[in-house]
Amino acid sequence: MSVPDPQSLPPVTSRLLASVADELAMVAEEIGDAGLAGRLEHASALLAWVRGRLDVDEDASAELAREVTRLSAGADGSGLLRKSIHRLLDSMRPADTRVAEPSAGSPAAGDKPVSPVDVTTYLRARRPGSTDEAHEVRAILGGFSKRTLLVAATLDGVRQEIVLRQVPAGRRARSLAPEFEVVRAVYAAGLPVPEPMWIEPEDNALGGAFFVTRRAPGSNVGDVWGARGVSKDVCLEVASIYARLHQLDVEGVPMPVSPRSTPEELHEMISWQESTLAKRRIEIEPVLAALLAWLRAHVPAAPARRSLIHGDAAFSNLLIEDGTVTAVLDWEAAHIGDPAEELAYLRPSVEPVLPWEEFIGHYVAAADWAPDPEVMRFFEVWSHVWRHIGCLWLAQNYDASRRYASAIAAYVHGPRFLAEGVTAAFGPP
Repeated sequence: MSVPDPQSLPPVTSRLLASVADELAMVAEEIGDAGLAGRLEHASALLAWVRGRLDVDEDASAELAREVTRLSAGADGSGLLRKSIHRLLDSMRPADTRVAEPSAGSPAAGDKPVSPVDVTTYLRARRPGSTDEAHEVRAILGGFSKRTLLVAATLDGVRQEIVLRQVPAGRRARSLAPEFEVVRAVYAAGLPVPEPMWIEPEDNALGGAFFVTRRAPGSNVGDVWGARGVSKDVCLEVASIYARLHQLDVEGVPMPVSPRSTPEELHEMISWQESTLAKRRIEIEPVLAALLAWLRAHVPAAPARRSLIHGDAAFSNLLIEDGTVTAVLDWEAAHIGDPAEELAYLRPSVEPVLPWEEFIGHYVAAADWAPDPEVMRFFEVWSHVWRHIGCLWLAQNYDASRRYASAIAAYVHGPRFLAEGVTAAFGPP
């Protein structure tokens, strides 16, 4: 089969090919870098997606899509629907989409570069008369909604490292202050989070609103699918951390995200996701529509325990040093919810390292509470569906941002989240 002329390809495909070419060129210049293998894997998976899309039989996929829509709306048993959904997924999937979370990406379009001089000027204007000074500023790449800057500085005569978690300039920062308050509450309770320092709630000389924490020691060893080299002891420590989190009294602490545990809140969240997709003019394709219908039909009763939920509890948001968790990062999705939601989200990270029964047994002993298996199943589907929808947003945003990490999330992780959601809801093929 001949490869189509790039000029005849859809615009997003041409841009994806250009992004992959650029990334491979950068990797070629960085032979010996510790992240080389992962970045090559990302690029390879993205090329596989592009190749798969070029080879799709559009007519066959369209017919399968109509069949899934018909079965979803009818009274047919889930067996037929399950088979049709898996056939549709297979018709759209490249041969190999196994890939880790991107460890780095390009800065979001429009981010203002920040220099040590800029930060020094800001620090001295914030505290007139001080001799505070920034020595080095480095972007920590890989995030999507906020920019993270690592700053080496001397504050009050003490050399230290601080982290600025910044909303892009001009964007609304509604969740920033609540996220900061959650971090303060969790830090005060003695759980491992970066020490909160101060917040700059409005656009400022450094760009968008941000808050500052002291840098926590350790390094990241995980991604959305699991962890690299994490021990069983770390997994058990994670179980203890979240058991403690789910017992915290956070009455009166504002949350970045609305509550989602009662049937009414869960139905409202499903409707909100559907309406947001419509506003973004993102089509809800048949497989996703079937999963949303499944969620509506299986919304659980209100939980006996409503807790503070981190909301993005993958191992990609942990720092680990000497075999110990030093910090849980990125609290922008924190909310009041059912602890089963958190546990379902953690499960894909834990199972490659530790049998789930051992993890959940350790959690139950520490939390004095056990999740209902059917509620866990609901939230497993829930977490895969919401992550897939997030990838749909990133696919749309990629047209404007051209961020390589967004392309990986959109076109490699997105299909896998969808497939995992189907398996959780309807079973394997």
